[in-house]
Amino acid sequence: MTQTIHYQMNICGGDFAHVRECFRNWKSQTLVYRRNQQMFEGKQEVRPLSAHVFDSGEVAHEALERVCSPGDPYALAAEVHDGERDMWLVMAAFAEEV
Repeated sequence: MTQTIHYQMNICGGDFAHVRECFRNWKSQTLVYRRNQQMFEGKQEVRPLSAHVFDSGEVAHEALERVCSPGDPYALAAEVHDGERDMWLVMAAFAEEV
């Protein structure tokens, strides 16, 4: 058996208090591609990645992917201001046996 890592991600706007509220709501939603699993299952909370604000969603995504670990009991959020939208990317890593 080998382990692969996959990531769950979602996006919302607002301040970090709103991110926490969205995270609580997302945790009650079933994954579209895995009907027997809820979003962010096993993650207890969401934490900000850092005080840094990213100017690109792509760069924020890469930064989150580098630091998210399947063993983390939390998801991480990165703030993005790309000139068009202000948003937060929320990501968590999960290990899967294949």
